[in-house]
Amino acid sequence: MSDPTSSQERPVYVLFLFGLLVTLLSYRYFAKSSLPPGPPKLPLIGSLLSFPSSFEWETFSLWGKRYKSDVIHAQVFGTSIIILNSVKACSDLMEKRSSIYSSRPNFTLITQYMGFAWLLPFLPYGSPWKDRRRLFMRYFQSKTADFNETQKAHQVQYARQLLLRLLEMPEEYMKHTSHFIGGTLRTMAYGTKTKETNDPYIIQAEQVMKALSDTAIPISGILDSMPWMLPIVSSVLSIPPFNKTPAQWKELATQFRDEPFLEAKRQAVSGETVDGFVPRSLEDIDPSRDMNEQETLIKDIAGVVFIGGSSTTTAVLHTFFLAMVCFPDAQAKAQEELDRVIGRGRLPDFNDEPFLPYISALIKEVQRWNPPGPMGIPHFLEEDDQYQGYVIPGQSLIITNIWAILNDETIYPNPRLFNPDRFLKDGKLHCSILDPVNVGFGFGRRICPGVSIALSAIWISVASILANFTISKARDENGQIIEPSMKYHSGVTFQPLPFKCAIKPRHDKVGSLIESYVSIFA
Repeated sequence: MSDPTSSQERPVYVLFLFGLLVTLLSYRYFAKSSLPPGPPKLPLIGSLLSFPSSFEWETFSLWGKRYKSDVIHAQVFGTSIIILNSVKACSDLMEKRSSIYSSRPNFTLITQYMGFAWLLPFLPYGSPWKDRRRLFMRYFQSKTADFNETQKAHQVQYARQLLLRLLEMPEEYMKHTSHFIGGTLRTMAYGTKTKETNDPYIIQAEQVMKALSDTAIPISGILDSMPWMLPIVSSVLSIPPFNKTPAQWKELATQFRDEPFLEAKRQAVSGETVDGFVPRSLEDIDPSRDMNEQETLIKDIAGVVFIGGSSTTTAVLHTFFLAMVCFPDAQAKAQEELDRVIGRGRLPDFNDEPFLPYISALIKEVQRWNPPGPMGIPHFLEEDDQYQGYVIPGQSLIITNIWAILNDETIYPNPRLFNPDRFLKDGKLHCSILDPVNVGFGFGRRICPGVSIALSAIWISVASILANFTISKARDENGQIIEPSMKYHSGVTFQPLPFKCAIKPRHDKVGSLIESYVSIFA
């Protein structure tokens, strides 16, 4: 049998293969040379030796300045990571090209190891995500005025209780604010009331959210490309989430989703619930559709309402206390405005918000100064893209460096100075400066749907606290001032470590005023 490739055809065949090889190698070289700048990459491990293990946003910001680019590329064990250090880059990609930048990484640790694949923030972009977000928007961003007013009424009620707790045990202010946020969100979600202290559902939510915050960091994304490493890593490390087995985490995830829902369902039947998402959703169930499927959607959204904003909103309030300790002049300005507009004979309510621009500016500065989510949750690029002459590889983790944007000196002069006046002009909110709210809650289709819930909870609590209490540096038994540590926990949620402060009533009628308001809700 003759050789199908004749001697005359072989040179052409070889030349073709050689040309194809050169083309492929050239393409790989071109693609590599067209990547955004970034830290050095070694064979196999990539940028691992340069990659920060904590406070990543600060290192990412320094990389942007070092490499003179607002788009940075790093790589760890084959996982491509793109860091966006400017509001323009985030807007251009996350919003204008949201069709390919709106998904999530696999989050192997969270979805497979811990069993939280059902949580809305970690769902990939697709029909399950759309169904759940649509249900959320239907109730929490609807035009139903009575439901919105009910939610604000819950926030006012819990804010009054927060004031009473601060009056009785000011040293436990961090615990009180966590309970305020957790109780508000639980009632909004399930229509069930919480215990005055040590509510087991709130404690469980705090534990879960802290574990998720510590796990959804960029470096954990390398396990998405190497899931076989999970058993090895879990056998070596005892830190969260490896302090529990997968079975223990999955049991906790199921309890967290099911138990408060089942309790709300029982109370709704007996008429014990107040107005909330679960009672309303159960009333609106369509009997012609799959009941189990509808209840699953309701459970998932109730769970995300309960947990979704608890850690970040609490972090904002704890940063607020720290800022008031460190910047007493800003506190004094806020209290002067409150006394002028409200006086000392009543407590603030939402009707006062338009007339308290300095309070609003102070809250914006708290969110800018130390943002509660300095990187947000990574996005996932579904296909290759090009931007500013760079190749953005498909399958990349996309990190929006919110901290870098909110500390950009070209937008906010002297950014490390706490200065609420930067958001004011002629006594009114200054709309021409970038609002931290437009950055801190994410971009594009993945923007946090609970923005309005978080902002109203923060506003009513800050206004209520400053109207009634003065926050200052604590003193030890010898009368010496205790300086706050200014240290923070590094994670997806940026939370101040516990610090001591003094919280004292501003005048002698504060106690009776607070008690008179709380008794209304008793």
